[in-house]
Amino acid sequence: MTDPEPKVANPRRADLERLRSDLSKEVDALKKALQGPTEEIGGSEVWVGKNARAWHRELEGRHKRLGEQVDKLLPIVDAAIRAEPEKVSASEARSYHKAI
Repeated sequence: MTDPEPKVANPRRADLERLRSDLSKEVDALKKALQGPTEEIGGSEVWVGKNARAWHRELEGRHKRLGEQVDKLLPIVDAAIRAEPEKVSASEARSYHKAI
């Protein structure tokens, strides 16, 4: 018995692949987003003193955590792509387009 509905490219998978492509271009910038302010506040030219050191420690921790979280993004998207079939029924594709 043949499948009555033709299979088409999975639009959700295509969207995830575009997301991955766009994200991969931004990963380095995202990881370095707090690097400049962290270095500036940690130096001796922008701000000095007890409060400056406290802010520097806070920013340093946030910079590290941001990098750790960004490192998790591509593997999450890759897993989502692998979980999607390459082809879906035409009705599934239409339903996806209506939902977004």
